[in-house]
Amino acid sequence: MYIKRGTPRPTEGAVADFVRKHTTIPVPVVLDNITIDNVTTLVLAELPGDPVEAVRAEYGMTDEQSRSLSRQISALLAQLRAIPPPSDAVSGFNNTPVHCERISIGSRPYGPWPSVAEFHAFLLTFNVQAPPDVHDKVWSSINTSHSRTHRVCLTHNDLGPQNILVDEHYNITGIVDWEAAAWMPEYWEYTKSIYLPWYRKGWWFEIMSSVFPQYQVERQADVYIRSYRERYL
Repeated sequence: MYIKRGTPRPTEGAVADFVRKHTTIPVPVVLDNITIDNVTTLVLAELPGDPVEAVRAEYGMTDEQSRSLSRQISALLAQLRAIPPPSDAVSGFNNTPVHCERISIGSRPYGPWPSVAEFHAFLLTFNVQAPPDVHDKVWSSINTSHSRTHRVCLTHNDLGPQNILVDEHYNITGIVDWEAAAWMPEYWEYTKSIYLPWYRKGWWFEIMSSVFPQYQVERQADVYIRSYRERYL
C-alpha cells in the first residue's frame, strides 16, 4: 500500500470508490481516507505495473503496442463517460469547485458552473486577444466549438502517461491519481490530456488523438484560447 498525505483532496478516495463501483477500470482500493484540520490522509492499495512513460523509456513502444494502448484507453474511458451526470453542471465530483491546471495556476478552485455554456463563457474571461491577421479565424474556431452541444462526462482531468500503469506488454493495470476528477464537457478529457507542452505532439498526442478523433474542432479552439489569452488565473 501507499499513503498520500496533505496533497490529496478529500474527494479523491470517494472518486476512486465511485469509479470502481460503476466501471471495470482498475483503480486503487481505498483503505482509509480521513481529513483532520484540513489535512487529508489517503491510504491506498498499490496496483501492479509502472507508468506508461517509464515503460516506454525502458522498452520502447512499437506501432502495434501504441494502437493496443489506444484501444484499451478508449474502452476504459467509454465506461467512465457512460455514467450519467448528476446534473448539467460543470463541477468537481461532489458539485464542488473544479481544480485544474488548465484553468488556473496551482489548480486553484473555480466554479462550479450551472451549464457547459456558462463554463465556456468563463473560459473567455481570460480575455482572448488574437492578432488582427488571425482574429477572424481564431474567433470562428472558438465560436464553432462552443456552439456545439456537449454532454457533461465524468473526467479524470489529469490523464497523462504518468497516471496510466501498464505491464511490460502495455496491458493497462491501473489508472491512478483521481484527485482532479470532475464533471466536465465531453471533450475536456482529450484537450486536458494534451495540454502540457511536452504532450502537444509526439507519441502521447498521437495516442490520445486516436482515442478522441471527434474533438479536433474543440482541440483547435482550445489551442487558440491558450495561445491568445491575455492572462492566466
